Amino acid sequence: MFFKKKKSKKNTTNNTDAKPSREEIIAQATSAMQAKREEIGDETLEQIRQALEKRQNDPFAKAKKAIMEKDLDSVLDHLKMTMREDKDK
Repeated sequence: MFFKKKKSKKNTTNNTDAKPSREEIIAQATSAMQAKREEIGDETLEQIRQALEKRQNDPFAKAKKAIMEKDLDSVLDHLKMTMREDKDK
């Protein structure tokens, strides 16, 4: 059997489907970010930033995160011990 070799599309001189370069992508992202920042407004962005900082500094959220990172068995043991202490009082 004989097969004809297919012509590759890479050899064509028309580069309409070429991927943008890294610099072009960065320039597009920067311009889009600036446009959205102007659309939203600096005051709103500041309020969002403050709300995120408040959420991150919340003691309840920190405690919840610390508990989630610990081993389940040690958390259960600690809770059982705390419940026994409360019962004894």
